[in-house]
Amino acid sequence: MLKKILLLVFLFLIAEKNFAQVSRVLIVLDGSGSMKEKWNNEVKFELAGKLLVSFIDSVEKTNPKVEFALRVLGHQFPKAEHNCKDTKLEVPFAKKNSLNIKNALAHISPKGQTPITYALEQSLNDFPKDSTAFNSIILISDGIETCGGNPCDLAKSFDEKRIVLKPYIVGLGISDSLKNFFTCLGNFYDVNDETEFGGVLSAVIKQALNKTTVQVNLLDAYGLPTETNVEMSFLDHYSHKTLFNFVHTLDANGNADTLRLDPKGKYDLVIHTFPPVQKNNIELLPGKHNNIAVDVPQGTLELTLDGQTSNYFPPQCIVRKTGSDEILYVQDFNSSRKYLTGEYDLEILTLPRIEKYGVKLQQSQTQSIHVPMPGTVTVAPSQLMVVQLFIKENNSLKKVYDFYGMKNPQTLKLQPGEYILIYRPDKGKRSNLTQQKNFSIQSNKVLTVKL
Repeated sequence: MLKKILLLVFLFLIAEKNFAQVSRVLIVLDGSGSMKEKWNNEVKFELAGKLLVSFIDSVEKTNPKVEFALRVLGHQFPKAEHNCKDTKLEVPFAKKNSLNIKNALAHISPKGQTPITYALEQSLNDFPKDSTAFNSIILISDGIETCGGNPCDLAKSFDEKRIVLKPYIVGLGISDSLKNFFTCLGNFYDVNDETEFGGVLSAVIKQALNKTTVQVNLLDAYGLPTETNVEMSFLDHYSHKTLFNFVHTLDANGNADTLRLDPKGKYDLVIHTFPPVQKNNIELLPGKHNNIAVDVPQGTLELTLDGQTSNYFPPQCIVRKTGSDEILYVQDFNSSRKYLTGEYDLEILTLPRIEKYGVKLQQSQTQSIHVPMPGTVTVAPSQLMVVQLFIKENNSLKKVYDFYGMKNPQTLKLQPGEYILIYRPDKGKRSNLTQQKNFSIQSNKVLTVKL
């Protein structure tokens, strides 16, 4: 039974070899005192070692890119010494390593404590620095931690460092009361009898036959995966470093593209909508198809400049989420842009500025905002003057532009409306010399105002 489960675990670990240049499998073998006991009429340590060497040899013959290494725990010091750092990398990674592992096992006798957490922590240093490699650990043990290590903290460290998958733990007759120890550490497979073994076989075979794939479904307001053509980024959950970038795509049948991702560690997913949507703490199931759903209902904001001529550069519009001062996007006129459904405040950078509040965007609908073409006014002073421009709004004046000390003609593009120039000569600096001139602006019309 152990022989079969080891073979199937190995098959899964090397199934992804085309995803990385090299597959590396570290065997962490329990060499503590309890491994001297017999199991199925054979000493546990000897049985495990014999099967390991046999499988490593067969895998290496058919998969030359796979490298194996061996770390043993609890085998150097007697149990009475209670040495909780008793672990050693007996055989470093190399190709065609089965004979070296066989020779190392022949000189090891189980005897000590079971420092599983410490041994696995040290195992992270056993892998060569190679970001493209597919690294895995198989822990074979008949018991649990005897040195007080915390496997849950270790599992987090594995995720953060993104060096290796969470360990595959093969338990040799571990009692039910002790199995919870391995729950957060990794993928646990117990070998007790034929029935349970059949279930383990089924699970491992399923993983071995499938790649680690991901499908991101972008859901609309009705919970349907219809949103697409959006950039998305997969980040490392702990460092926040961007690892992969994709543009979301639907095929002819409306299905999202299937992606191949490295299953090591945890991811955060950012969907680059306006505003962006983030889904955190994503853990992929190795060897399986993973579905990730994100709510990103969108509507369209269309900005149109009515009556535009070819020689006028259209204005821009500052878009903010209603209730927020943060600039979400600066959109050009005569363009359309998707935003998440909701309400937005618009600040249109015309002269004077146009402000629209609470513009509603709904699922798959287009909200159109129209602005007229400006007119052109040239203000021509006869001497150095202090000049200010106002627009008439609701029986009041709103300041539009300050010319400060104005001596030469200046030209402005203004939105249609009724305007007033309030001015006085700089010479003399007396308020009673203040004058004003009213004028109207029409779209695409040119006007000169002499002062």
